[in-house]
Amino acid sequence: MIPTPRLWVLLALLALPMMLAGFSPGLGGAVLALDALVLALAGMDFLSARRARLEVHRVLPARLNVGVANKVVVRLIHRGGGAVQVRVRDDVPDGFDAVPDEAPLHLPAQSESRWVYRVTPGKRGRFQFGDVHLRVRGPLGLVSHERVFPAVQSIAVYPDLRGANRLLLSGAALDLVNLGLRQLRRDGRGSEFARLRDYAQGDSVREVDWKATARRGRPVTRVLESERSQSILICVDAGRSMAAQVDGLTKLDHAVNAALFLAFVAVRNGDRVGLAVFADGVKAYLPPAAGRTQYRKMVDMLYATTPSLTYVDYLALFKELNLRLTRRSLLCVFTDFLDEEQASTMVAPLHRLARRHVPLCLSVKDTALQKLLRTPPPGPEEAFQHAVASELLSDREVLKARVSQGGVQMLDVQPDELSLAAVNRYLDIKARGVL
Repeated sequence: MIPTPRLWVLLALLALPMMLAGFSPGLGGAVLALDALVLALAGMDFLSARRARLEVHRVLPARLNVGVANKVVVRLIHRGGGAVQVRVRDDVPDGFDAVPDEAPLHLPAQSESRWVYRVTPGKRGRFQFGDVHLRVRGPLGLVSHERVFPAVQSIAVYPDLRGANRLLLSGAALDLVNLGLRQLRRDGRGSEFARLRDYAQGDSVREVDWKATARRGRPVTRVLESERSQSILICVDAGRSMAAQVDGLTKLDHAVNAALFLAFVAVRNGDRVGLAVFADGVKAYLPPAAGRTQYRKMVDMLYATTPSLTYVDYLALFKELNLRLTRRSLLCVFTDFLDEEQASTMVAPLHRLARRHVPLCLSVKDTALQKLLRTPPPGPEEAFQHAVASELLSDREVLKARVSQGGVQMLDVQPDELSLAAVNRYLDIKARGVL
């Protein structure tokens, strides 16, 4: 039994005449009778709330996406007569943010209602929802009955695959401006003939097919497509620096989301895509292959990958790649450059790999450091933090300049721009025929 504010107010009001009973002996009995009546009404209210016939069912999606507000539905079925007021709360896994975390609902007689809330997981992997809790208020509003409905459910939290899903639902890779992939097309400055189409403003004169133009009596453009079945290897750093939080997710989460979106687009483009997860050595390796089955293997390999609290051994990674990759490939290395001492060890071996392959380094900017530098330090301690942040970012820029020499391409972008930047750079490399 949980008293409501209404019951506490009634008891407080009855306490005033009880204090006056000392001056009027006949008043005490009446006050006690009123107290007994209120408590009896509270008991009756509790029994009515307890008799309410309710059922609760939680409906989860097939899987959740990390860092995304996923919809969860709680169905409440009232099989009794008379309306019922309830307050519902769900047991979400630790580290999940539920909005709202609870809600009041009005359940008419013989009805079914739905409570919809959003849950944002902070980690990938497998987690468990607990029970659903209801507070059923009595018809008099004096007390509530707390109920627990068993509803334990296991759910997998995957990387953010919304971009890939939207691309799949679009049915084609032609110009999805709303995704930000203005270059997401096979047509381009490639070498393989795709089709003919009517001339459009902005087309180069070199792309005009003069024979077809003469036959049709109007300008016709020859459309080329980038070469397919090329080899892409995506390398994801799972070292300790990737455990740092940036905009609510770890750097590894941002890298995984971008890596899978890039893999999806490459598979759709007909390329062979592989995956390497590394830290103090190569933790997992999937050789490049084509097809959607390969993409699903990459999703399964990455969805539960967590950062290792170790230094990153870039030399071990590049030695492994030098042995395994016999075909010229685009190497997309998602890593971090905040630890200069650690990241500097990648420069020499990466430049050696650039003689046979096309390396592309991708990293997430540290928005917390950037925000700190934009804020004037109010005191000595903040001034010291400001100086440290400035030095870290300065060292990062120097290291980026060293990495980007010798044929190595470099991308260092905001967290929410990493996926699109990676895909657009990949498409640009294909269109220019670098591979």
